[in-house]
Amino acid sequence: MCWACEEQDLMYRYELEMAVARDVMPEGFTAADFEAAGLPVPGKSRVSSEPAKGTKPASPFVCDTPDNE
Repeated sequence: MCWACEEQDLMYRYELEMAVARDVMPEGFTAADFEAAGLPVPGKSRVSSEPAKGTKPASPFVCDTPDNE
């Protein structure tokens, strides 16, 4: 593969990964593009509002004591 083709492939992959990070489906891309690259499809909620079975909800308490005390 020539350098230009390799660079194009890397930029395409980077665009897909950035879309996943922003959780927004960019214009011109389809869910199949992400699935073919082995990435999750952005825009689909991956986080459930209910905690998984066997897990406790996060505690709102935050300790503000310095570590060395």
